[in-house]
Amino acid sequence: MPTVLALLSLSGSCLLGGAEKAPERPSSPMGTGTIAGVVRYTGKVPPPKKILTTDGGEIKQNDLVVDPKTKGLRFVVAVLENAPARAKVQKAKPVLVDQRAMIFLPRVVAVQHGQAVRFENNDLCNHSVMAASTIKANQFNRFVSSGHPFSHVFQPQKHPVQISCSLHSWMRAWVFVVPHPWFAVTDPQGKFHIGKVPPGKYTLWLRHPDTGRQQRRSLEVKAGKAAQLNIEWKKVDP
Repeated sequence: MPTVLALLSLSGSCLLGGAEKAPERPSSPMGTGTIAGVVRYTGKVPPPKKILTTDGGEIKQNDLVVDPKTKGLRFVVAVLENAPARAKVQKAKPVLVDQRAMIFLPRVVAVQHGQAVRFENNDLCNHSVMAASTIKANQFNRFVSSGHPFSHVFQPQKHPVQISCSLHSWMRAWVFVVPHPWFAVTDPQGKFHIGKVPPGKYTLWLRHPDTGRQQRRSLEVKAGKAAQLNIEWKKVDP
């Protein structure tokens, strides 16, 4: 069995989301607009933390996943804070959160109310999925073994649901549950895109759950137009 360090070295930026290719976005339908932007972190990126795992391996993890070329910051969630709620979605494809090489992959996801999150375990050891929330329906602790995934439909809440593993204290992830479809998570280059937005004035709430950094930006969406945002953070203190 390869060590955790070997797995991390083999997959490299893939474990941090750096190898993903952002999907192509279709143009907005007539009568709606889009929001496109990028979040960059231009401050000093601290060295990764060294975590010794229970099987004797080592994981290097940084709360700031920054693209070395573009300075794009990954795992920032952008949500239209004052957008109207929509009906619970039906039969939406689940969003996958894997437990692999002793970490959650990806560690930040966002779903619309009604869309399930599917937790899998592709390690050779047991894991649990423990959800912490102030909403009872979003609280659970389920053991997840290889080949036996667990799916859950979370209730909407303002702040993200924190996910951890009761067997491995360093593992964590975040699930944002939004009552409407106008949200996005920044990709490995720090880019995000929100499509099919009805025209109007909005407040975009940007949050980086690992550090607690957040920012609100006012913007106006016009039909057939793209509202462009460039966000630059020099520090991550909230």
